[in-house]
Amino acid sequence: MSAKLVLSIAAATLLAGCATPPQVVRSGDPAFANGKALALAATQATPLDRARPDQASALVMAKLGGRAVEPAAADYLMQVAFSELPKGVGVMGDGAGGWLSEARRRFGMRRAAYAVSIIAIDAKTGKAAFSTTATQPAHGDPAKAVDRLVAAALAD
Repeated sequence: MSAKLVLSIAAATLLAGCATPPQVVRSGDPAFANGKALALAATQATPLDRARPDQASALVMAKLGGRAVEPAAADYLMQVAFSELPKGVGVMGDGAGGWLSEARRRFGMRRAAYAVSIIAIDAKTGKAAFSTTATQPAHGDPAKAVDRLVAAALAD
């Protein structure tokens, strides 16, 4: 086997590993928000700057199809988080007890992952009406990962 062929196969294998689609764990239907009043929930850990929401929050609010309002007038309060998970962390399925996204191994090394988590809390009952988490191996620009993860998390 020629060296060029071996290198080509190795490069294709590495690129295929980088193109792994996000893994999504979801409870509920993203269409819950159509026509509803939505507001981003502020937390003490990450105070909300309503004039400049972070990229993940802005994308979620734009893609859901609801109306953005002040928290006091909202039907649903949206909690949105983007994070880099440490090596070896996975995502547990809803009550299934199995890992849906295990830490990937490349040449014996564990990889970190990017994750977007979205929870819609019913403002009247305080219960989660919708929740989703999308993960993918951490590589490349985190800003591009946010776009990809939010799209996967809210896909029909």
